[in-house]
Amino acid sequence: MTPLAFAWVPDDDPTRDWGVAAGWAVRWVDERCRMEGATGVLVTNTMSHLGVPELDRFEQRNSRTSRRAGRARVPRGEGPVLAYVPHAEELDFATRLARNSSLGVVETVSFPLGGWAAWLGAFNLVTEEFTGPLDTAVAEAVERLNFYGNNGFGDDFGKRMARSILEGLTDRPEWSAGLLPGAVLAAGVSDRGVKNLEKLMTRLGARQV
Repeated sequence: MTPLAFAWVPDDDPTRDWGVAAGWAVRWVDERCRMEGATGVLVTNTMSHLGVPELDRFEQRNSRTSRRAGRARVPRGEGPVLAYVPHAEELDFATRLARNSSLGVVETVSFPLGGWAAWLGAFNLVTEEFTGPLDTAVAEAVERLNFYGNNGFGDDFGKRMARSILEGLTDRPEWSAGLLPGAVLAAGVSDRGVKNLEKLMTRLGARQV
């Protein structure tokens, strides 16, 4: 099962304090917790202290984990999840925890989530609007990548098909904005497949220079 609701805070303002971004996500997840009558979970890339008071307070009221945490620190996934600056692996982990519940995400520019948000129609907590869909041609390409990505693009056939699809997208603004990895993750490609796809994109991008 997939989460019931999605929201995100885009990393679109370099002057925005991380506490502000986290605060928006915390308020949304807190509301989802009240609506669902459930306890929330904070997912972070490590279990180190983050120095963000808004997240500290959220953790005190709820729980916190990481995909690197021991099994004792991983909840069963029965409540809303707040994923803080995830990359593909962490976002995939957070999505699985949020099954049957809700997922709020604070983006980092090192893993753009515009494509992820567009695919899912996630609520933008900055603009307070739902994210619009991808262009039809790009959405169709993402569907095809998802179809051929069942093996994570780890075999020769998968790589060939992915390369063929990607070659038709290199001049798209979605390519230069880095939206494709997040979109294919949202469509169902595994985090391993996303990493392999990013490698292919890097090679193709180098050929375009």
